[in-house]
Amino acid sequence: MVESIKYLKQKVHRLTMKNRAGRAQGRLFEQLIEMAGSAPDQELLKTSMQRALGVTAQLSGTDMGSLFLLDDQGRVTDSLLTRGEVDTEMKSRLIGSVLDQGLAGWVKTHLNVGLIHDTRTDSRWLSLPSEPYTVRSALAVPIIRHNTLFGIITLMHPEPAHFDDASVEIIQTAASQMALAIEMARLYIKLEKLNRVRIRAMERDMQLARQVQESFLPTQVPMAEGFAFAALNRPAHEVGGDFYLFFNLPQNRLGLAIGDVSGKGIAAALFMARLTSDLQYFAALHDNPADLFKELNAILCKRAQQGMFVTLVYVILEMDTGGISWVNAGHMMPMHMAKTGIRLLGKDEKKGPPLGILPDAAWEMETFGLQPGDGVVLYTDGIIEARNPASELFGCNRLKRIVRRYLDAPDTLVRQTARAVDIFSQGAGQSDDLTMVVFRRGKRQKT
Repeated sequence: MVESIKYLKQKVHRLTMKNRAGRAQGRLFEQLIEMAGSAPDQELLKTSMQRALGVTAQLSGTDMGSLFLLDDQGRVTDSLLTRGEVDTEMKSRLIGSVLDQGLAGWVKTHLNVGLIHDTRTDSRWLSLPSEPYTVRSALAVPIIRHNTLFGIITLMHPEPAHFDDASVEIIQTAASQMALAIEMARLYIKLEKLNRVRIRAMERDMQLARQVQESFLPTQVPMAEGFAFAALNRPAHEVGGDFYLFFNLPQNRLGLAIGDVSGKGIAAALFMARLTSDLQYFAALHDNPADLFKELNAILCKRAQQGMFVTLVYVILEMDTGGISWVNAGHMMPMHMAKTGIRLLGKDEKKGPPLGILPDAAWEMETFGLQPGDGVVLYTDGIIEARNPASELFGCNRLKRIVRRYLDAPDTLVRQTARAVDIFSQGAGQSDDLTMVVFRRGKRQKT
């Protein structure tokens, strides 16, 4: 009978300890989940460990405890007490003595549990001068994961022999959960730091790419007798793929181009920069824009990387006669504006593919004569494909109505187009670059 009672008592004790250990694990796991649901930083980690220290102290039947958090080099990053954070003066005393000579120092050296039944007879206990409480028994447990010491938790009680094997089991359970939480938080913090470094590097790259891009865009529109010009380039992001060009050609002609390079960022900016340079160089060698596109396409197909290509409209304007000739490589059709109506210029069958895709592709030149008062609008898909919150497209008809209203004033036309797109897409944001080039032949002077 005595043996049975003893066995039952032991079983009840084990079940009680398992229950206490389970509660410890559950409560600490809640702390872990709470921290994982946030974006951990040092302050959140410290707060979570402060709560975890309080939980372990309560479950071990005491209200006195301390916690040292260590870095990868074993240096103390934070010192906490159950009653709050350690002030600077006490932190200095604790680190300089307890971690060198006391129980926490012994645990740090041996990476093992330190259990003291009576502080008066155990040399590992170091009593500090003016200690605010009496300590007769203590338990220190390393917070370890993957052989890395993250910290040391120490619990104290005013009575001797307060902590036993069951207490050790509970605190070790707590320490394992704390180690997991610390590891996750530190990994997250490290990744966040690396991510911030990466973002700053990307921002610098984007600024550089934008500077490269802007250096190849015209600083002003042409000033030519008998014609008015206006242009707009507004990237959706730091660096866009749209561009436009004006450049002089022999025999009082002007070259105009508008294009959209696939992709964004530095690669697209450099692709655009080299393309605009090639375009101006080879344009002087080819009177027929179709021949120019054939040569440019061959160059781009050899040079193309990561599938980059460009849609492009290139126009040659005869300044003396108002005649225009153009070639379209997969771009939006030019828009002819006149008092008699607004219409698209060009035929679908003469519109070729974008440059840089098909090595053997061919394009056809088209021609048209501008009458006095007529003009041409070149634009990119960021205008007509802008969407409102209901996913409706801005469309070509809306653009035509704006062109009809402001066809006598190219500067006003580009401004009002951008404004109309902004109003239309309000709430949806600018998803693509907005680029527009307008030129208009002046009316004949009355004699």
